[in-house]
Amino acid sequence: MVDLHSHILPQVDDGSRSVEETMQMLSLLASQGVETVVATPHFYAWKDTMEAFLSRRQTAYSQLPEDNALPKICLGAEVTYFAGISRSEELKKLQLGQTKLLLIEMPFDDWTDRMVAEICDLPIQTGLQPVLAHVDRYRHRSQMGKYSQVLLSHNVYFQCNADAFSRGAKSHWALKQIALGNIHFLGSDCHNLTHRPPLLADATEKIRKKLSEEALDRITLLEKQYF
Repeated sequence: MVDLHSHILPQVDDGSRSVEETMQMLSLLASQGVETVVATPHFYAWKDTMEAFLSRRQTAYSQLPEDNALPKICLGAEVTYFAGISRSEELKKLQLGQTKLLLIEMPFDDWTDRMVAEICDLPIQTGLQPVLAHVDRYRHRSQMGKYSQVLLSHNVYFQCNADAFSRGAKSHWALKQIALGNIHFLGSDCHNLTHRPPLLADATEKIRKKLSEEALDRITLLEKQYF
């Protein structure tokens, strides 16, 4: 299993606060069957330079002791949308591991046609494959209803957070999207061990129980294509 979205690196963003917390989170992910975790600290183009971000990320990663019993860590980023994202060649430095996947956080206010067009154009302009982060967090917003089919028709991937499957109406929505084939990747989006811990095992068990093993297989087979 791959955790495509995590804030597991220590003292890089609002995620793990220490090496010790990171190692505990990795241990918890291992117990949930995760073999690869993608470290995706926040990248804000308007307040960080690429060089400073990459240096900070590498410093955090270098502090972690090797442990073959824990998940492999792939380096990436959660890139917050910015105007001109589709023309930024620099973003290749933030792809997830050795893949061409780029995890993008969209705005929480209204999206525009231009924003969505930039996401759809990203593969053409840069060769990167966009993955929209935590689409479950946009489910009640008008832009998901307006733009989701446009994005999906342009082969944009959708990532859903694991905790979406444990929250009533949101769980119903997430399971429906899995059944429709509209969720391509799962991520814990874990930040710590308290209010935002890794919950991937709970999510995969819910998918198996409420849908089928085949529904989960569609996700794991796609993961294997990239990791």
